[in-house]
Amino acid sequence: MRERTKELLTLLARADGYVTAEELANSLAVSNKTIYRLVERINAAHTEPLIVTSRGKGVKLLSENAAAPVKPVMPSVHSEFSPLQRQNKVLLTLLFKAPYYVQRIQLFAAYYVSDSVIQSDLTAISNLLVADELKLVRDHTQVAVSGKEENIRRAINHTLERLNLFSVTSISEFSAGATGLDKFDQAFIVGEINRIERTIDGDIPYPYNINLFSHMYTLIMRARNGRWAEADYQMTPVDVQTARDNAVLYELAKVIIGDFDRYLVTQLPLTEELNIFQYLLSIQLGGEASQLLPMAPEVSAFTRFLTDQVAQQSHLVLDAASLTDLERHIQPMLNRLRNEITVKNVWLTEIKKQYGDLFKVIAQALTAAAKHFRLAPISADEAGFVTLYFARCMEEQDRPKRVVIMCTSGQGTSELLRVKVNKYFPDLVVPAVISTAQYTEDNMSTWHPDVVLSTVHVQPIDHVPVLLVSALFGDLDRTNLRHILNDQVEAANAH
Repeated sequence: MRERTKELLTLLARADGYVTAEELANSLAVSNKTIYRLVERINAAHTEPLIVTSRGKGVKLLSENAAAPVKPVMPSVHSEFSPLQRQNKVLLTLLFKAPYYVQRIQLFAAYYVSDSVIQSDLTAISNLLVADELKLVRDHTQVAVSGKEENIRRAINHTLERLNLFSVTSISEFSAGATGLDKFDQAFIVGEINRIERTIDGDIPYPYNINLFSHMYTLIMRARNGRWAEADYQMTPVDVQTARDNAVLYELAKVIIGDFDRYLVTQLPLTEELNIFQYLLSIQLGGEASQLLPMAPEVSAFTRFLTDQVAQQSHLVLDAASLTDLERHIQPMLNRLRNEITVKNVWLTEIKKQYGDLFKVIAQALTAAAKHFRLAPISADEAGFVTLYFARCMEEQDRPKRVVIMCTSGQGTSELLRVKVNKYFPDLVVPAVISTAQYTEDNMSTWHPDVVLSTVHVQPIDHVPVLLVSALFGDLDRTNLRHILNDQVEAANAH
């Protein structure tokens, strides 16, 4: 392609005036379209056009602009794209601009590909669009995407996924690969995410920060480049009830869309307000912020079904705290499924490697749950996140028992007791040997003991059993300790 560019410039430099595209095409053994594409590419590479075109006359080199500096472009970057990457980048441009037409020359100018490659790419793009119920419309010189806005948004998400933008772990990484996103857009979106975090008084963790950033990026690009029919949408009874149940997040969504209206100098439809609201509902909130999402009955039903399925295959039962945490994860996951919001799990390969058997059990249980509750299929990425909750419980159940040893001073007799415990129970962990003055709630929450061995009588803290023993740790003391530890194991298995 570079050789043809040089040859074209040489031919025009030798000509006294205009030369027809047909004459040039014959000289270079290319098509007329290729000549015009070369002209556009040459002009785009300079700060002033080098070649002028005139209907009926052809093209002519402007000698007065021959010294115009070359723009600092890097075509080699585009040449590094694989065919699939190129096709998805072109598709993303078309989706952002839908339903407007885009000149084929403009779409592919940066990639330096032939007419046959362009035709092949457009066919591949057309096939990709079919899966999202969209159509590629073509004429001789331009192309466009036609279809419903909801399908266009879904196709954008699928395209971003194929470009691996959901596989990054930070907003800056996403921004680096996001077509058409400038520093002002990035700062605006980050500001909106900061607003959300201030309102919920907590951070938005990965991957939910990437999903939210992606949605806002898509909204900006669609509003700026394309057009969609603003249907006279009215909130359904379900919409109204969900907004009432989650009033803080719904009011926040309204504020965010107001900010977008001012930033884009437009009036976004109600559907965009509801879209932002659904994304907020799809974020897993932690700590006190999780109370912003009241637990729906279907969440508890789904979680019970899931945990029963897992227990049948693995005999693994979640404790109360882990079960509550899992429900808090399931709630936004179900919302993501309903609204086709995709999350990627960068730890999936490692999860499969470390917890392969457990992952298979979880994936099968989620498949059964999705079928039972008539939900869309649940991805391996989502299954990976759920696996972590059960893995944590599994590791808690498998961890060695912990024993705190206590006497009046924390010295002498308690140290002797520690030696005896290590001798007869080598698998036990002794995180601390303490005095009665150190026996406090704060310290107990730090050490997490399963039992306290004490030479003095004290009251239990946080329901951790206290076994009164002799400093010599005789046969009866050892038997009593075994009974306590065995009872704890049986109680855990029973639940």
